[in-house]
Amino acid sequence: MYLSHPVRRIREDPVADESVSLVVELRDDDRDDGLDSTVEELDGSVDRDLDFSAYLVTLPETAVDELCDLDGIERIETADTISFGVDPDATAVDGDE
Repeated sequence: MYLSHPVRRIREDPVADESVSLVVELRDDDRDDGLDSTVEELDGSVDRDLDFSAYLVTLPETAVDELCDLDGIERIETADTISFGVDPDATAVDGDE
């Protein structure tokens, strides 16, 4: 399983009373492997299906270590490192207006 550097830092030194949004990618597109129930048990939520076996999850930082123990996870990254849409304030690229 791949863990981004920020996820590894949170796992090793979580901040109490802080939550984190993560992108969790499963090896198989099978949420029945326990993602929903595990996240719920950890006082978190599965907020969005991002397609391609990836899900946006929010949970307390103190629960990240336990989430990493779930079988079937391919990778976990912080949601901040991945863009989910187009920035409406972005400037147009030459020819795109």
